[in-house]
Amino acid sequence: MNARTLALVAALSAGTSASALAAVAVVPTLPVSALHAGQHAVVRTGFAGDSIETFDADIMGVLAGGRANGEYILARATSPRVVACGIAAGMSGSPVYVEGKLIGALSMGWPFSREPIFGITPIGEMLTVLDQPESVHPDGTAGPAGVDPGVSSERYRGLSWSDDSVAAPTATSAPGRPRALPLPLAAGGLSPEAFEAARGIFANSGFLLTPGGRARATAPAKPEAMAPGSAVAVDVLRGDLNFSAIGTVTYRDGDRILIFGHPFFQSGEVCLPLSTANIVGILPSLYDSFKLGTPGTPIGVATQDRRPAVAGRIGGIPRLMPFSVGVRREGAAPQQFHFESIEDRLMLPQLVGAAAMSSLMESGGGGAQQTLRWTLTAWRDGRSFQMGDLAAGDSPLADAAGAISGPLRFLTNNAYQRWAPDSVHVSFDVLAGRRQWTVRGASLDAATVRPGSTARARVEIERWRGERRTIAIVVAVPAELPNGRYPLWIGGGGEYDRATVVRLPARYRPTSLEDGMRRMQALKRSDAIYAALWARSPEVTRDGEDYPELPVSALAVLAPAQATGERIRRGEWALMSLQSQGVDGVLRGEAALDVIVDDRAP
Repeated sequence: MNARTLALVAALSAGTSASALAAVAVVPTLPVSALHAGQHAVVRTGFAGDSIETFDADIMGVLAGGRANGEYILARATSPRVVACGIAAGMSGSPVYVEGKLIGALSMGWPFSREPIFGITPIGEMLTVLDQPESVHPDGTAGPAGVDPGVSSERYRGLSWSDDSVAAPTATSAPGRPRALPLPLAAGGLSPEAFEAARGIFANSGFLLTPGGRARATAPAKPEAMAPGSAVAVDVLRGDLNFSAIGTVTYRDGDRILIFGHPFFQSGEVCLPLSTANIVGILPSLYDSFKLGTPGTPIGVATQDRRPAVAGRIGGIPRLMPFSVGVRREGAAPQQFHFESIEDRLMLPQLVGAAAMSSLMESGGGGAQQTLRWTLTAWRDGRSFQMGDLAAGDSPLADAAGAISGPLRFLTNNAYQRWAPDSVHVSFDVLAGRRQWTVRGASLDAATVRPGSTARARVEIERWRGERRTIAIVVAVPAELPNGRYPLWIGGGGEYDRATVVRLPARYRPTSLEDGMRRMQALKRSDAIYAALWARSPEVTRDGEDYPELPVSALAVLAPAQATGERIRRGEWALMSLQSQGVDGVLRGEAALDVIVDDRAP
């Protein structure tokens, strides 16, 4: 007998009741070496409600992989019901039995497959996940997910944690190789408009966004609820909006369970909330059939997220990160929406963005003829981080959701230390009308100016489907500026950051989490026009501090020729003067002029 069977015998000798044993009973397993083509298999899964049903399949063979990929078993479903609907997302983890013995979990499939062929993760590989050591999370929270990202290629408005400007390749299955079945992400509380917009947010995360009802308040789940074949949910968002990833329980030993047969994110040790689930039905599709389901009652905690499976325990509820969204609009009472989210570094930004989008739509905001003023505030260890801006255009709601999730994604994926906020608040002011301006041209009152004087520019801007306006902006010309021709750049906040990162890239390459937060808060808002006077002059950024307009002697000390690397970076430009003026809306566009500095000018 194996160790788990011996544990069961020990429980019997200790006088464990028959009802309790039914909840922890362990079935025998069958190794891959005992399988061959043509064997009959039975799969346990849920088709409707919380009941467990079975369907038949034939073993086709075993494909051996390397240590990283493992082996997988191929099978073909033969029951008419599955032949008709196909292998569905949400069946991940469905236990497969041969001769009454567990061989593994249904976990893989092929899009557009003409036959219901599926891959099975061997139970021997899955059981190793239960042997992984577990530690207690010091704060009891659910994040962060993922292996330490190290040097991240994450970017936000020119800011980057690394010099690598090439995006990481998207993980895809090789042609002909089965892929892990996507997990249906049941979304409860989303309006149809918000659902379509949110679908794109999760498109590249390995989830299939599906409609889902809100979790119902029910009596506590019974211990036997998590039997092999039962539907299970990993709740990633709760509150005024619910997101739950639906799968199936493969194996149970006492209060320990294995689910999915593939990873959630392959994050290692985690602390994620588990709930029972109720299956409404299966929606057949030529591409990806999927289960429609809703989360049920909280029942436990997922503790391991590994390649062969996700492991968890029955009992306990992890703390989730609280966040809220406030919406104010003229002529209406302010509205507040409340949520709890896992602290996953990959999903948290997407969840906050989706919740913000949903809250706006629920409150009647988000139309193309509106402007959104947003503020994001995140608290960590008693300190706050805050950013804000405006969004206006053809899709201000999507723009605002992306602008809000962007800073969170950048900070949670930083290359230096964990950043998991204690709480987050997003506030919106919905302004009537599309307050969007475009730079149409610029000119100088005088092209030649004296050092120590000013250059006066006139900028023509045009409102969307509205009037034109001329803004006068005065730029100081430093007295120490030598005679010569200098570029004067004029434009909106987003364009300013794009123009500056080309001239002073070191200012957009943070060297610590604190440096990154400081530089993010220094990014320019879009509701102002900026005028920047530039000159060729050496600059050094050392240990996160910028040293502009350096003399040769100081340059040799701060950035000696024999030293380089992330601590010391050079620039070839100096920002001689920067002026700004507010605009009542979002300003887009830019213009470039030349200012001639001549000490003989009138």
